[in-house]
Amino acid sequence: MLSRLLDTKPVAACVLSSNFNNPLGSAMAEIDKKLLLKLLKRHDVPLIEDDVYGDIYFSSDRPKPFIALDGGENTIYCSSFSKSLAPGYRIGWIVAGLHAQKVLEHKLAFSLCSPSLPQVALAEFLASGAYDTHLRRIRRILDENLARMTHAIEASFPGDTKVSRPSGGFVLWLELPKRFDSRALFDEALKQGICFAPGDVFSASRRFRNCLRLSAAYEWNGRIEDGIRRLGRLANTLLA
Repeated sequence: MLSRLLDTKPVAACVLSSNFNNPLGSAMAEIDKKLLLKLLKRHDVPLIEDDVYGDIYFSSDRPKPFIALDGGENTIYCSSFSKSLAPGYRIGWIVAGLHAQKVLEHKLAFSLCSPSLPQVALAEFLASGAYDTHLRRIRRILDENLARMTHAIEASFPGDTKVSRPSGGFVLWLELPKRFDSRALFDEALKQGICFAPGDVFSASRRFRNCLRLSAAYEWNGRIEDGIRRLGRLANTLLA
């Protein structure tokens, strides 16, 4: 599809989440990443890579980002500590290669600079080696959270519910029968203090209304498990 588009329309850049994207949690195979880079290079279209979930992997090896496969020749790499360490710090980074000067100019124009103190503190944290220890722990916790959440979904949601099986990140994508309305579920769930993301918020054309996304980023406890089970009962009631 991308190849046909590039053959017919001018494209300024391609933006992709390379590993464990939100909301599906899917990751592109390395061979497909190489093919995509080759395609973009042929059309001289730069790739803006969002690898914000890349460090949260559950296998023995970290999946390679696009920039590691083309050496930064045609890739602008973006990532952040917001998903792996602390959302409130709002600290990320860009490896822009040939586009570095233009990126700096835009940064100055839009926000001038970022707060220095949190960056210095985070730099010291990285230098200490504690971040690697933290990542090993958080990967195990999130993998366990997803397994527990999946078990609760299978026990309480309608029997024909499909659940994603991500190998990284911390979100689950649920697909229910076509007639199901996740917006109606959302309204009923809010009344009970339960929140999730309806599927149509992930579509510019408001598709996937029969789907929803759940996050397993919080510490697993009885309250969350009970919320999942109550959500499943609500889903069964709405379908009935």
